[in-house]
Amino acid sequence: MPTKVAALRLIGSEPIDPNTGPSTRNLTVAEVTIGEPGPGEVLVEPLWCGVCGSDNSASLGKANFSWVQRPRTLGHEFSARIVAFGPGAEGHAGLKVGDVIAALAMRGCQDPRCRGCRRGRWNYCRRKRIIGFHRDGGLARRAILEVDRCVPVRPGLSALQAALIEPLSVVAQGVLRKCGIQPGMDVVVSGCGIMGLMAAELARAAGGRVAITGIERDRAVRLALAEQRGFLPIVVSPEVPLHERLRQGLDGLDGRRFGDPFDDGLVDVLIECSGAPASLATAGLAVQPEGTICTIATYPCDVSFGATAFTRTGQAMQGVMGSSHEDYDNAQTLLLRGVLPAEVYATTYPFERAIDALADSIAAKTPKAVVQVQA
Repeated sequence: MPTKVAALRLIGSEPIDPNTGPSTRNLTVAEVTIGEPGPGEVLVEPLWCGVCGSDNSASLGKANFSWVQRPRTLGHEFSARIVAFGPGAEGHAGLKVGDVIAALAMRGCQDPRCRGCRRGRWNYCRRKRIIGFHRDGGLARRAILEVDRCVPVRPGLSALQAALIEPLSVVAQGVLRKCGIQPGMDVVVSGCGIMGLMAAELARAAGGRVAITGIERDRAVRLALAEQRGFLPIVVSPEVPLHERLRQGLDGLDGRRFGDPFDDGLVDVLIECSGAPASLATAGLAVQPEGTICTIATYPCDVSFGATAFTRTGQAMQGVMGSSHEDYDNAQTLLLRGVLPAEVYATTYPFERAIDALADSIAAKTPKAVVQVQA
């Protein structure tokens, strides 16, 4: 029977400068009608839902999220409890009513001609569909999703931890599969949002000595937390970008010089998580010849960089988009082993304050806003 439930809705596409006015005026909490699950679908009660930087970008009306149809219920980082199965969905992966799952954010076309889908990498399907953007997501009291998006949550993980599986899975793909970090390497993470903080944790777990950048507004909360976690905080600005800070010389928290002292403080790996065009444009100036630049961000415009210098230094650039079942599995292992302490990074909000969670995330007042959808 169709049910009306409260949902956080993206309703507008007005470009918003959060420095000059309310940052959430494209959002509202409204009632939506949730029907019965169709063939291959499940009805779920979202439990916890994280606020992603992409939710912020869509809410601010940024050009790189203009493709999202409005109105839309946001939320692609969520845990949920299964309430009912649609025709043909029951028994998939051994799932049953009452099980707690993590929602797989990206679902591929599953055409056998699709290279991404053929390899099980739905996140690299050019026709993928993202829950919370292409269809309504988890910031609602109830939601419907395809059963093959349902990833069983392993015993030992809480529903709050399960809401962090999706962002951690994206970072795990980048750091574990694409950065090539070896013990003793110096690694800079550009950007101290939750993706950057997660990247710093995984880079250290891989053996790297890690620094993380932010801007002046990040000093009191995100960079302070990063330093508490043992990462070297670096405040950058348009006047003094990262490569200049490295050239001037920085001492690590262990007292040793960070970066190569012979070669302008250049580092082995730079992981770009800020989404700031200038940070990507100058990333190569901070990295050693044959070093690696890994981008775990999207950008509001095209980015130009010194292509000839990039070629002559032999650097490698790797992009990261979304995650797959394999990455979700890796993320659950990392959470179970305590590599990412969820309680350190998550600031929780009741569903009634969901818009506040978006506002605080946009204003960088929290490392990670997570909404408790069900009390």
